[in-house]
Amino acid sequence: MKHATEIKKIIKVKWPNAKIKSIREFPEGYNNIAFDVKLSNGNYVIKLIKLKGYEKYSLKQKHLRTLVRKKFKDFPIPKIIKSDFSKKLIDKPYIIAEKIEGKSLQSAHKGILNKKELYSEIGELYGKLHSFKLKKYGELDPSLKIIKKYPSWYLENCKNVEKLFEKIGLNRLLSDKSLERSREFFKKNKYLLKKELGPRLCHGDAAQTNILVKKLRSKYTVSGIIDFEFANASGITKELFSGLRTFEKKWEYKESLVEGYSKWGKLPKEWEKLALFYNWMGNLGQLARIKKMKWRKLNEEDTKKRKRELRSKALLTLRKTAKIIEVIE
Repeated sequence: MKHATEIKKIIKVKWPNAKIKSIREFPEGYNNIAFDVKLSNGNYVIKLIKLKGYEKYSLKQKHLRTLVRKKFKDFPIPKIIKSDFSKKLIDKPYIIAEKIEGKSLQSAHKGILNKKELYSEIGELYGKLHSFKLKKYGELDPSLKIIKKYPSWYLENCKNVEKLFEKIGLNRLLSDKSLERSREFFKKNKYLLKKELGPRLCHGDAAQTNILVKKLRSKYTVSGIIDFEFANASGITKELFSGLRTFEKKWEYKESLVEGYSKWGKLPKEWEKLALFYNWMGNLGQLARIKKMKWRKLNEEDTKKRKRELRSKALLTLRKTAKIIEVIE
């Protein structure tokens, strides 16, 4: 109820004469609370920003849209209409964005019959995004300037994985034997990180919840890519196959994804091994983070259940992925 009141305040200030048809909270989304707002003058997305200290990172989408559309005029990134970080109107920052019609790929996936064609289109869009070469690896500030630079992709990733091993060992999240086996696996295969291509302009959160699709007759097509708060200068293989919840779906249609991607860019020669290795690293990170995870719509009992499920899946994926990598030539 509180959020609905806040959304109405925002509407009244921005469009005092508009009539509200509906306000609906999107069920997906972890970092922010987003609402589908239908007014007499059009449809919009109003997003209440939860990321403290990163509020203005939502402006990346504004600058990135301008940059990418100079080269690809129809690239489907929604326009940022208004941003307010003052907390004067309501007690949190917010943005108003153009509403792009469609469902998230995550929610629509099961009913899509033309998946091969759709994944080829998705690959092509990420190929276009990654065609923008950057000088250094690192994060991007709201104006897309590189910050927190790191000169070596290989060393930065090795350092991050070592921190995960330390955290897992300290919190006894793996047995000593399993932890040592994981360390040996990483040591043997970390050379793959040197095969990555970059730095390139990356979305930073290429989950299927951030890809919108719409149905035209019997086929689905991409209608938008949203939520660029984590846009960064990163590696292309990691981005293309990222997403712990959706890796299996991307992997199932990897040929189509890469076929579309190859229209605008090339992946490294050992991209299959590298993509699987990133997935292994991602699940290692998942295991290290589970203890502190929270979900705003889950009670304590359901939260514990979700954590147990994620832990089991992460452990299974670590073992299974390691075996697959070992047999790929």
